[in-house]
Amino acid sequence: MKNLILVFSLLLSPALAAEEAQPILWHNLAPGAADLPAKTNVNLALDGKKVIIPGFVVPLDGKNSGYVKNFLLTPQQGACFHKPPSASNQLIHVSFDVPIAISDLEQPIYVAGTLSVKYAQAGFAKTGYHLSGIETIPYPVKINTAEEHDHNH
Repeated sequence: MKNLILVFSLLLSPALAAEEAQPILWHNLAPGAADLPAKTNVNLALDGKKVIIPGFVVPLDGKNSGYVKNFLLTPQQGACFHKPPSASNQLIHVSFDVPIAISDLEQPIYVAGTLSVKYAQAGFAKTGYHLSGIETIPYPVKINTAEEHDHNH
């Protein structure tokens, strides 16, 4: 009976996007050999699919209000303007219809939405994918930042 209740609560949940989305990781976005050009080493099988992927947010909106509609999703923490950007097949331009709250840019989040293979210039970087965002989900564990790590030693 408990399992049945759990199934019904999932069905009635308004945040169904993550339940239906295919979980992917960054290596899924670059399926070919490492020496292939990033622009052509993309996963066409994911085009138009609903996916969920963890990553770090780099806002493109310019306002540091804690809310963003457009951002880069990157595989590593600390991707920013003074570091060379990741390869285009390792950057996703994410856009939401309404601003979403991002409480801590140092922490990863899961983003669910519809993925498109789309080479474009987004802010300071070239992206190989666009994700039309449906929802974000907090990452289940807090990641220690470099500063916190230094203070502990």
